[in-house]
Amino acid sequence: MNAAAAHSLEAQALLDATVDAVILIDHRGIVQVFNRSAERLFGYTAAETLGHNVRMLMTERDRDQHDAYLNRYLRTGVAHIIGIGREVQACRKDGSVFPAFLSVGRISGSDPPRFVGFIQDMTLRQQALTALESERERTNRYLEAAQTMLVGLDAQLRVTMVNRKGCEVLGRDEASLLGAGWSEAVVPAERRAALSAEFDALLRHRPREPRHFECPVLAREGAVREIAWRCVAIEDAHGVVNGVLCSGDDITDSRRAEQEVREARERVMHVSRLATMGEMASGISHELNQPLAAITTYAQAGSRLLAMNDPDLAEIREALRQIAEQALRAGEIIRRLRSLVRNRATAREWADLNEVIRELGPLTRADARASDVRVVLDLDPALPRAHLDRIQMQQVVLNLLRNGIDAVQSLPSGQREVHIRTRSTPAGQLQILVLDNGAGVPEELRGQLFTPFLTTKQHGTGLGLAISRSIVEAHRGRLDFQPNQPQGAIFIVTLPGEIAAGQP
Repeated sequence: MNAAAAHSLEAQALLDATVDAVILIDHRGIVQVFNRSAERLFGYTAAETLGHNVRMLMTERDRDQHDAYLNRYLRTGVAHIIGIGREVQACRKDGSVFPAFLSVGRISGSDPPRFVGFIQDMTLRQQALTALESERERTNRYLEAAQTMLVGLDAQLRVTMVNRKGCEVLGRDEASLLGAGWSEAVVPAERRAALSAEFDALLRHRPREPRHFECPVLAREGAVREIAWRCVAIEDAHGVVNGVLCSGDDITDSRRAEQEVREARERVMHVSRLATMGEMASGISHELNQPLAAITTYAQAGSRLLAMNDPDLAEIREALRQIAEQALRAGEIIRRLRSLVRNRATAREWADLNEVIRELGPLTRADARASDVRVVLDLDPALPRAHLDRIQMQQVVLNLLRNGIDAVQSLPSGQREVHIRTRSTPAGQLQILVLDNGAGVPEELRGQLFTPFLTTKQHGTGLGLAISRSIVEAHRGRLDFQPNQPQGAIFIVTLPGEIAAGQP
């Protein structure tokens, strides 16, 4: 075999191994080479195409233009297709049309000129691109329809994407945000350090997990909107973070509504405390009259002693001591009364639950004495300190105590008792129990005990137990009822163990 024959075989093997369809034509457009990939692509055998014009592989639209392109090149040397790849429509033997990418080049040194074309089937690529575009369009519709803010940031936390809802909340168009640093563009200056810490924690944490936090944004005209964010880090195939995707819910209005509800609840609680003090007014006035009467008596006695020729200084000193003691007693009653009836914002503090109950002594003694009821305190000295609202918890105890005092009024004098106990449960919970030995709660009312405005008292508001339960639930606890044995009622305040955890 001579060198030319060997070279021809090698060239044919190369053509047959080529994945792309390879077609060689002369200056008239006549097919001279048609490789195996071309046979598979077009459905023709090489024998069916060799010696025929390449137009047979084109759609009707391109057939009329092909010869004109070829003649123009031969006449002018200016390439319109040759040397320039482009997408075309090609036609198979069965008449089906498919998208193809055509690259045409002139074979160097050929005279007359010959041309080689490489053809790739673009069907799968176009299908993939169409599917991708469809998915992108669908994603964009989702982004625009979403009722949450969606913000994309790059690794330097610059804005790469913000959806329509985000633009609405911020009162800015997308163009003004793209490329801007998110923190500098929309976050209040005093919150930027906290936001930076959140992003740092998000990017450092492994395995990657979403991070939830709240951070406000500056909206139109300097308005501040409170946003609850959920952010996830975006990684490339090598695990390198190349961006952050954040979704944000505008909770400004809901937070405002929550604040209004809290304020309304505080007003109701305040009114309830005032109503309770009104009901206790007779007993409190009696309790105040005792130290005031004692002060008057000791002051008169001191005056008489001073009027004597040889006054007894020791007795005068004792009278003055008694005056001071009774004044302190009256002042303590007034102080406790003022602390309960004043209207103030909710404030939780670490407190001794037993001490919180004991502070009610001057007020509860007055009410109990006026109703001829014996109040017994059984307080666990080992009770841990609790994080609670002192005044609200006192309101609960006072409501339950007054209910107990009212419940025992039907008993003969000397048999009326209300017990207040504190204890820890084996599960670490804290409990306050208020027990009475009254007539108890009728069976038909037990399921409605905590319903607002339900009352069996002639002048009751029906709010005491409902408010007490709401206060206890705000402390993540519960208020329950159970019958006392052999008679009466027990109300149990249970506070979660966490309320006493981490105390100073």
